[in-house]
Amino acid sequence: MDESGVHHGAPVVAVAAYIGRPKIWRAWIKDWNKAKKPINVYHATDCSGLKREFAGWDKAQRDAYVANLLPVIPAHELAGVLIGIDMNVFRQEVAKHPELTRMFGEPYTACFQWAVSIVMEIASQHGKGERMLFIHEKNSYEADARRAFAFVNENLNPRGINMTIAFGAKQDHPPLQAADVLAYEGAKFLRDPTNPTPRRAWVALDPDKSRLIIRRYGPDNVGVLIKTLDDYRGRLLAQGWDGKLTA
Repeated sequence: MDESGVHHGAPVVAVAAYIGRPKIWRAWIKDWNKAKKPINVYHATDCSGLKREFAGWDKAQRDAYVANLLPVIPAHELAGVLIGIDMNVFRQEVAKHPELTRMFGEPYTACFQWAVSIVMEIASQHGKGERMLFIHEKNSYEADARRAFAFVNENLNPRGINMTIAFGAKQDHPPLQAADVLAYEGAKFLRDPTNPTPRRAWVALDPDKSRLIIRRYGPDNVGVLIKTLDDYRGRLLAQGWDGKLTA
């Protein structure tokens, strides 16, 4: 898992995740490490801005490199989850409902919790009850994320699946580089998801439009967002939830 848009002034906050079994991840890492040479740790913003490991590259070199690298992700049996919120909508509309603001906190925390909830829904409906490890890129929201994770584990894990979370760095956990790509490109996509000509990088991640679960909340569906959250909160309260984020 990784995030994008938590810096001040970002138009969209997004949290992205890729899901796969260990055998799939091992095969992916092998192919990814081969394709990303001579880069050691792929970071989408560095690639886009031609910074750090990409310093000295020109646009043509970068574009050819990305066109070769990104298809490695959908070439493996990985499912992607992308959750995004229009920042202006969140602050202007959700803030009118303090009970929901207290429940879900900052936009990042809300996106994170929804992403984990979707992953657990998939695991509950289609998995075999295996242990699950979530690995998130290190950030300044770790405490909030752990509270939200504990909430999902307690309230949205009907099969009692063993789920744990760790925070790490891209150089130590190559799958975080895939999540970084999805978070970066997803945040751009969610600014205008109806654009008939999406970025080539986005098309490369989801070539047949079947690899990603996407949830976006913006001006066109903020009413649906408010009602969904309010209904969800009501169900939890009816089940004995005490109204706090953590159990």
